[in-house]
Amino acid sequence: MIRIMVADDHVVVRRGLSFVINKQEDMEVVCDAADGLEAMLKLEQADIDVVLMDLSMPPGENGLVTTKKNQRKNIHK
Repeated sequence: MIRIMVADDHVVVRRGLSFVINKQEDMEVVCDAADGLEAMLKLEQADIDVVLMDLSMPPGENGLVTTKKNQRKNIHK
């Protein structure tokens, strides 16, 4: 099973993507996030294989900054 997080500041997008993904037999949305900070917290807490992240999420850290931080963090694991 592929475990997925959906990160987007629009709840309709998060729900829509989750609905479509959860229809797949080998995929499951295990969590979602409304901004970059929430996404980083959930990445630390959950076992996630794939992140679908909106790159232009306001406020605070956008998706691009969050992705770069997570990438640097995982290089050292």
